[in-house]
Formats: sequence, structure tokens, C-alpha cells
Amino acid sequence: MRLCLLATTALLVLAGCETTYNEKTFRKKAEESYREVHPGWMIEKRGPEGTIFIRGDQIDTLPVADMFAEYKASKQDGGDWFDAWMVTQRAEAEARKRTLEQSKDVVIPIIKSGSWITVQDLGAIGPARIRDQIRPWRKEITKGLFLVLGVPEERRGFRFASIKEMNEAKEGADAWVDRATANLLRTVGTSTAGSAGIERQGGGLLVLDMPNTDGVSSLILDPRFRAKMLQIFDQPYLGAAVPNRNVLIFFDPSEFTAMKPVRARTHQLYDTQNHPGFRGLLRIDKDSISVLEGPNPSKKKR
Repeated sequence: MRLCLLATTALLVLAGCETTYNEKTFRKKAEESYREVHPGWMIEKRGPEGTIFIRGDQIDTLPVADMFAEYKASKQDGGDWFDAWMVTQRAEAEARKRTLEQSKDVVIPIIKSGSWITVQDLGAIGPARIRDQIRPWRKEITKGLFLVLGVPEERRGFRFASIKEMNEAKEGADAWVDRATANLLRTVGTSTAGSAGIERQGGGLLVLDMPNTDGVSSLILDPRFRAKMLQIFDQPYLGAAVPNRNVLIFFDPSEFTAMKPVRARTHQLYDTQNHPGFRGLLRIDKDSISVLEGPNPSKKKR
């Protein structure tokens, strides 16, 4: 009798160890598991079908509804199901991974605002040993404006080279910036074909909107390209707007009729589109880039 009671108790204990999930608890576990496999990704939005995660300006969707249906159909213990799912996710993440060295021919510079950098640093939650694996490396161009290095990643767009990667790189940061800029010039090009221009009365350009090619905004980092734009406008300096990765607008900042609509479009694109760059306006000449107008100008300046 005693042996039977012990055996029954053991079975009850084993049965009690089984994990089952309803839709609410499954979503919570799925999101926790995703972030464990993909450190640095944060929840942007939840919907009936899934949870949207972001890292920098990359976007990924966790299809929670489909996953829950698969889990229910499998009849597996919940813990076992998630263990197997995480193994698969880690293998896929490893297969997508490209080191900075492996990406040396495709890495490009990408312009970001100081406020964007701050958000990334605040989102790098975790032990000190992994924070620099999450935080993007950055180089200050001028106050409130930075460049990061974009590494193409399958399915998700560009990831950004981390501080840890750059610290461990054999070559210095300047060499990587030069290489990335050369890659940009090769892939994006500097032709103004397809640009939308507005001319002033009496001749000469007021505004030039470059074709919306991914990465085009970072062309302003190249002094030769800046010199070319100055020559086209026949001006000693120009205004430039880079609200997104795929937007680059040049304008004559001395003309209110040019600056006002460019400002409005810059703010609208920065506030509503993905891949944010800089919400303010820049001043460029052959040798430098500086801030012409901050991201939140006063009403008086408007």
C-alpha cells in the first residue's frame, strides 16, 4: 500500500510539472522567449495576429497567433514546445548573422539624430557585458547629428554595427567610415538624374529633391558630392534635409519660399515614416556640415 501511495504521489508531481498556456500566457512567454534569443529588440506594438518588435529602425513581427495554433495542434508540453522553438530561432539568427568584416563591401554610413542615439542607449537594457553588443557605434558629425554603420541583414534591412564590434575591429573607425562611404557612392551613385527640381524666377535652382534611393541621405558625408551640389546651385553654402534614410533635399536657405516647404516636408516625413534621420535642417559647404535649424524650431522662427 505504501509503495502504491508513493508511486501515485510521484505521478501527481510529474503531472504538476507540465506547462500549459492559454492565449494570454502564451503571448507573454513568446515575447520573453523572442527577447532572450534576440537581445536588443523592443516591443513596438501588439495586435491580434502578432507582436511587432523593433531594433534601431529594423522591424520584425512575431506571429503569435500562428505560433499559438501550432502549439495547440502539437499537443506538446508548453515548456518543451518553447525549448524547441528557441533552438530553431537561434539557428536562424546564426545563419543570418554577418560580421562586420564579412560585410566590408556592403556596409554603408547612415545618418541619425542625437535623440535617436539616446533612445538606443536607453533601450540597451541588460548586464554591462552585453550593453556594448547592443548599443550602436556612432561618430558625431556635428552637434546633435551622428553617423552609424549599417550592415545589411536578411529580411530585416540594416542592423547597426555595435560598439563592441568597432572596438574589436582590426582597422580604426575612420578607415571603416571611409570604406562605408565608398560603398555608398558605388551603390547609390551621385547622379542627379530623376531628381525633382524647383527653379527661381530668373533662373537658378531653389530646391533639388534627390531620388528616393535607400541610403541616399548619407551622400552629404562626401565632400566631393557636396562640392558638386554647391556648383549646381552656384552658391557658397546650401541647406539640406535628411529626415529619412531614403530622402535628401537641397535648398537655398536664404529664400523663405524654399525653406518653409522643405521644413514642413522634413518634419512630416520624420514623424510618420520609418528609418528616421534628422528632423531639423542642415547647412553644408565644401568642408563642413552643421545644424542650420534644430528639430523643434520656435514659432517665432517659423
